Amino acid sequence: MFDSLRDKFHTVQEGIAASFRGLSIVDPPRRSQINTSVVNYNAGADVLHKYQSQWSEMHKLAEENAVKAQELDSFIGSLHQKFEKQWSDVSHIASNLAAAPQLLTTVQQLMEQIGSLQGLFEDVEEALFQLEDMIEMQELQERQLDHRFQFALYKEKKLSELEAVRANLASEHADKVVQHELRQQKLLKERQDAFGEAFQHDVQHYKLSGSLPKVKNIGVIRGPSLEEVTLEPTDTEELDKFLNDDSTTLQASRDSY
Repeated sequence: MFDSLRDKFHTVQEGIAASFRGLSIVDPPRRSQINTSVVNYNAGADVLHKYQSQWSEMHKLAEENAVKAQELDSFIGSLHQKFEKQWSDVSHIASNLAAAPQLLTTVQQLMEQIGSLQGLFEDVEEALFQLEDMIEMQELQERQLDHRFQFALYKEKKLSELEAVRANLASEHADKVVQHELRQQKLLKERQDAFGEAFQHDVQHYKLSGSLPKVKNIGVIRGPSLEEVTLEPTDTEELDKFLNDDSTTLQASRDSY
């Protein structure tokens, strides 16, 4: 628009300049009857000077208008760019506002998903606690089974030792019983021999004197009492070991029950 206006000013300027050039070149028509005494020869120069001054002023104004038009054009261009940017921003804001309901719906869905995830996290945490309790119970049961197995092995070991001690004591007791019986048999044999000798002596005395000798009261030989029984050191150690093992086995059996 301003370019066309500038072209028009330039065209007007060229037309005025051409008219002035025509006035300065073309001679005025000669008239046959001219009163030379009343002719003002400086009138054309004044008119020419006037037109030249006006043309120069118009040319200057045209140049100023062209400069101002160019400034106005640049200003309008900057305004156009600014308005275009503002229009783009407004369009972007409008599109964002149009997408706001969908965005709110998406945010609501995300909040619901976050709530469901929170519930799942709580369930998983509770399940982890239960798993830890189950693991602790499993470890406790394994330790109990291990202790029971160790106790069973210890019990079998002690029972085998007890059986060995019992067998040893039974063997020693049997040996002592045999030795005691042998001693009793030897004592009985000695008594029988003594009674036999006394009987023979009485028979010989009866044959010689015809009467029996007086029989002296012989006390019944009794065996040693419980207080008088003495044990050998080896027998005492075996008896203490037997009593200690027996008491330990009874205590372990009570603890297991």
